[in-house]
Amino acid sequence: MKIKIYYLTGTGNSLVIARHLSSYFSQSELFFIPKFMRGDRDITIDGELVGFVFPVYFARPPVVVSEFMQRACFEGSSYIFAVINGGGLFGRSLNLFNEELRQRGTSLNAGFTINMPGNHPKIASLQRKNPEDLVSSESTKTEEIAVRIKTKSNFIMETRFGLIGHILALTAFQKPYRMSLLKNLDSSYWVNKNCNNCGTCQSICPADNITYVNGKPLWHNKCINCAACYHHCPIKAICLDQEDPSFRYSHPLITTEEMIRQSADC
Repeated sequence: MKIKIYYLTGTGNSLVIARHLSSYFSQSELFFIPKFMRGDRDITIDGELVGFVFPVYFARPPVVVSEFMQRACFEGSSYIFAVINGGGLFGRSLNLFNEELRQRGTSLNAGFTINMPGNHPKIASLQRKNPEDLVSSESTKTEEIAVRIKTKSNFIMETRFGLIGHILALTAFQKPYRMSLLKNLDSSYWVNKNCNNCGTCQSICPADNITYVNGKPLWHNKCINCAACYHHCPIKAICLDQEDPSFRYSHPLITTEEMIRQSADC
């Protein structure tokens, strides 16, 4: 039984989930979603088992995932699932993603949620569990999901705070979501005096959104909100809004070098 998983990650959370899921199958392929977003060709998706793993932004699927779906052509996929993760409101994210699939002539057989460390300082500060506990519990939940996928079980789509969370998110996240549609969430990033022109942020960005001008990174309003540049800056020179630049998170099983190679493949 072969599984194909399309994923999006900035901190490494979704990549680890995708790898853990794939380890339960004899054959697997992992595809980094931003890889397909350069150029304008249609994207053919086929296979017996097809999955999507991505973080939730503003209680919705990330804009880049929605753009990916608009170009997707499904051919012969018999079982489709999604695993979403994050540290904030999930709301109706899976339902919204399923609506996008229906516009492409198919739908989800199952949808799952995994609570993981948030990639924004404000979200992370609201989480009751520490990052180590969340990372530790992921493998148990992923194993449960793999069992359901192997048997091709239809499974009610999980949620957190459901419709209420979605309504709250529409109010709380209206402005940042609109900014994400315009790709200018990078206007929140700035660089402190620690920057030494190492180039990590430019290399790790999957959207090809960062260049160096006068020895400092410059963002070009193509941001997909993955925050990889912020979290993987080796000297914490990239700051977000007015948050304490000491906050950084990346999954302990994923190295910055792996993230860079992943983006280079784009």
